[in-house]
Amino acid sequence: MLSAVFKIMWLRLWRDKGALVLAFVLPGFIFAIFAAIFSNASGGQLDLRAALAVTSTAPASQGFADRLKDVESFTLSTDADWTLSDVRERVRLGQDDAGVVIAGDMSDGSAPAIIIVSEPSREIAATVLKGQIRQLLADSTSSAPAIFTDVTALNTEAEDGPSDQSVTYYIGATAILFLLFSAMQGASLSLEERANGISDRLLVGAGGALSMLSGKFIFLTLIGFIQAAIIIAVAHVFFDVPVLPHLPALALACLGMASLAASIGLLTASLCKSSSQMHTVSTFVVLLFSAVGGSMVPRFMMPDWLQDFGKFTPNSYAIDAVYGILARGQSVAELLDVWYVLFGGAAMLLVLAAIISHQLRRV
Repeated sequence: MLSAVFKIMWLRLWRDKGALVLAFVLPGFIFAIFAAIFSNASGGQLDLRAALAVTSTAPASQGFADRLKDVESFTLSTDADWTLSDVRERVRLGQDDAGVVIAGDMSDGSAPAIIIVSEPSREIAATVLKGQIRQLLADSTSSAPAIFTDVTALNTEAEDGPSDQSVTYYIGATAILFLLFSAMQGASLSLEERANGISDRLLVGAGGALSMLSGKFIFLTLIGFIQAAIIIAVAHVFFDVPVLPHLPALALACLGMASLAASIGLLTASLCKSSSQMHTVSTFVVLLFSAVGGSMVPRFMMPDWLQDFGKFTPNSYAIDAVYGILARGQSVAELLDVWYVLFGGAAMLLVLAAIISHQLRRV
């Protein structure tokens, strides 16, 4: 049954040339638009998470650090033992949006006193943080200006890459957005089969439901994998993103994104009673996930409560997977928590969709 379901879905796609073109041409086009629009975005009022390290023992520097901790415009993470390396690592891994290190004497304006640590995809966060620190200095009683030094949290010297890492960010952001829409569209065919009575003949037992959905799951995952790969190829060819050294890890990320999107689509279809309901629900789900998960706007630009909510979306983990590999230099082992969600979530949702499909057909 599994191979038969797969073959049926492939023939439907193959015979619809318009859908075939859209399935494999539109992903790269949409990504190129997102990358072009957001690669140089800047400005705005943000709820920032910043890391602070104080390595100077000068009284003026210690006093300024205390004033910085009282600022309400951003959330500050700090530890007495942190150094520049600790702050860079936190920013690199996305634990904080930007970092500040007070390394010199604030009363001595002849040498750099403050180091701002930034991450290329969140350059706007460092810019806003620096502006807020300048404002705090202007409002303080200190007459000596602080001299800033900028440090990036990514090691980009080892290999060539895009001048703006926002392009790299939007590979995962665009891929999961498109994969969700594509999977929802493909899964909606189940409703036609249900209306025609085909599903009822196939769903003899719980195993029948799982076998039928597994065939659809494999097909949707394969299509999603190809679509994600196309987006990565566009990023490599037109935006100079160095993907070749990371192909095995990126293939795993594409597979994880595609499998989770496929299972979400099938689960949504199993819960809907009509094609019109499926269209409405799927559009709402995809737009909600994409809006709060970081596909439309990076999550660090959102309020804290919305950032926390966004952690429960597939978009968040898809972005972490691709960006972690390409920009943060994380290995497959360092992204185990991401793989657990992508692959584990896909398996759980597929089984849940099979159980729901079987139970609803028996009612």
